[in-house]
Amino acid sequence: MPSPVQAMEGTILDRVETGESHLRISLFSGRNGLRVVLFRLSKKVRSQPPPDLFDEVEFVTRYSSDGQGLPFVKDFQILSKRPQIAHNHFRFQVASSLSRLFLDNGPHLQDTLPFGILLVRSLTALQNGLDPTLIWLKALFQFGRLEGLPVKQDWLVNLDQKEKELATFVLNTSLANQEPKKELVLNLIHSLRAWLNSETELRC
Repeated sequence: MPSPVQAMEGTILDRVETGESHLRISLFSGRNGLRVVLFRLSKKVRSQPPPDLFDEVEFVTRYSSDGQGLPFVKDFQILSKRPQIAHNHFRFQVASSLSRLFLDNGPHLQDTLPFGILLVRSLTALQNGLDPTLIWLKALFQFGRLEGLPVKQDWLVNLDQKEKELATFVLNTSLANQEPKKELVLNLIHSLRAWLNSETELRC
């Protein structure tokens, strides 16, 4: 009896060639959390190309007959693409760092729904051309808060006064209404990542 099919949707975080004819694709969504599937590469000239990094997709999957291994994709649909992210190196670097944050910590997340919302909102902001440094700082801070970590009560309050004022402004002001000094925001990102890596179990 064939294994039942299962529909899943999410954002492509990673795709790695495995063998000569498959991709190992990692995706994340609020509904499904972090999932990994096998995608068979078609040799047909007119076949639809496989989904790319940061695409929103819907997969129809099935396990092998013995129920072992990763589920493989039987059918798929690309719901939306984010091609603009790849047109700027730093923007792509921030999107990749965001993906790594979800790949490294996704298996341990409990309530995945708000994290899925955070991921989509952050990647959409990158696609729309908003400032990558601000997006990365806000995403890291919000990720920590969603995990129940004292990022506001510990990291933020222990910054020096000027850094605290800048961080508070950045975190509480919409992206479209800011013209940040990149180096100062990068310093805040470095400080927050160091705090998260040393004071919590998150990997970032």
